[in-house]
Amino acid sequence: MSDTDFPADLLELQRRWYAAEAEWSADPTEENRITFTTIGAELYAHLYWADVENRHKATMALKQAGRPDTAQEAAA
Repeated sequence: MSDTDFPADLLELQRRWYAAEAEWSADPTEENRITFTTIGAELYAHLYWADVENRHKATMALKQAGRPDTAQEAAA
């Protein structure tokens, strides 16, 4: 599997992680922290990572692909 061929659910998880991070920064409640860390754990444990040769490289590519500004550019 390519290091940059991300399943849709993994890409959506990354986007949710960024949104949860922003929400927690704006409103640092326990509930927002739990949401943020839960999504982070789901990202970490996703089955995609089992077949990746270079997890660090793939993680950096996923973070770039899932950034809110990147998602808007791709939709344009």
